[in-house]
Amino acid sequence: MSILDFFKKKPQGQKAQYVTIRPQNYAAAQNSNLTFNWTNYKYTSDQIIKKYFTKLVARSCEQCMNNPYATRFLSLLENNVIGENGIMLQAQAKDINGQLDTAANDAQEKAWKEWGHAKNCDVTGKLNFIAMQKLIIKTIAREGEALIRIVKGNNAGNWGFSLQLIDARRLDVNYNKDLDNGHFIRFGIEFNPYGRPLKYFIKKYDEDLAGQTIYGDKYYEIPAEEIIHAFITQYVDQKRGLPWFSTTLLRMNMLNGFEEAAVEHARAGACQMGFIVNDDPDAYNEEDDSAEDISIEATPASFQLLPPGFDVKKFDPNYPNGEFDTFTKAMLRGVAVGLNAGYSDISGDLSSVNFSSLRQGILDTREVWKGLQEWFKSTVTERIHEEWLKYSLLASKIPCKGGYLKPERIEKYKDVTWTMRRWSWVDPVKDVNAATASVLNGFRSRSDVIREQGRDPEEVWNEIEKENEVIRNKDILVKNEVIKDVREEDDQPENK
Repeated sequence: MSILDFFKKKPQGQKAQYVTIRPQNYAAAQNSNLTFNWTNYKYTSDQIIKKYFTKLVARSCEQCMNNPYATRFLSLLENNVIGENGIMLQAQAKDINGQLDTAANDAQEKAWKEWGHAKNCDVTGKLNFIAMQKLIIKTIAREGEALIRIVKGNNAGNWGFSLQLIDARRLDVNYNKDLDNGHFIRFGIEFNPYGRPLKYFIKKYDEDLAGQTIYGDKYYEIPAEEIIHAFITQYVDQKRGLPWFSTTLLRMNMLNGFEEAAVEHARAGACQMGFIVNDDPDAYNEEDDSAEDISIEATPASFQLLPPGFDVKKFDPNYPNGEFDTFTKAMLRGVAVGLNAGYSDISGDLSSVNFSSLRQGILDTREVWKGLQEWFKSTVTERIHEEWLKYSLLASKIPCKGGYLKPERIEKYKDVTWTMRRWSWVDPVKDVNAATASVLNGFRSRSDVIREQGRDPEEVWNEIEKENEVIRNKDILVKNEVIKDVREEDDQPENK
């Protein structure tokens, strides 16, 4: 029966036949020609690490070495998530009366800077804390994870507290074992039955460099309390981190191959080759091998006379042309979306943007950077500061008022905030006016606006106070009272 039979008039007394067409629920779960090669199996996080981890890390590292767009993303990360000043400590310890303990706060901030900026933080003595933070965030993006060991004591340098960056490749992903006490080892980490890390098994030697298989005890067993294992968790019960480039590697590799092919075709097209063809059917004789090839040297502004029966066929591959830009933009848009970055930031292409789209793109990307800053702060920086503060108080490393900060007041000194990199206004006049209106209407505080610019409010207030004092002492009149004195007139110092 064809579909046209449904429209035929039925004989009298015969009931019409109806066909019910039901929509497909969850079309992606149906078996069809469009889904026949689509997987039907859901991998666990352990299976994903076991099956894909090594290849993804290797290919991500290769792209970061050879692909300029991958290198560009790493540069964006260190410049926007960490910034030139790093994630800066602002101590907020308060006395019993609720007032800030300025002396203790200044002492802690000074000691933190001394530890981080004088390269006391690196057990090798090569990096300061800002450089370490930048290297850590790039390593996490490129390899999916970073291993930071907390080192204390005589081997930890002048301060007695330092950090050791460990290549995550030394954490043996192939070391898996079930232990008798209910503990288990997965991908080089020992866990208790609830999945809490207990030990990290770090390879002592690199067998590839040693040139031979190492027998016997080949691991350093490091307690989990000494290790900060930083990675973004994407799956429940995930034990190792995956590179951030994982979803973009295929596109990046295809773009590399496409560019290579385009260059080869362009070089071939630039050669301007041609072939001399003999159209005389009687010219070819199988028994006559004495015919010589005819060749013409290409010289500018010249015309050559060919023998009778010969013609020239030009070889001019017209490639690459318009499809190169189209394909490149399509690939880079996919790469940018996969990395949560702006297309113009990754590609450097501003040809098709206007002010509105560029502004919205910048604001969206900045929210991504802020989210990464909060994650990095809570995962890495706060953990390091907590351990540093405990050691520094016990070792009397923070001088204050002729003595040292006392370890029994550690809960007081733990009260800190962090100032992170912020960016200039996208539309300065409008954004400043909007911030001013919010402050005047009580929707925001001045401190909130200052923090949004990456400054510490206390430092700004102190700077304004000192500047006003200098202006008063020098008897300088400020036009239109740009810098205002908020005191009452009776409290003003007498003009000298």
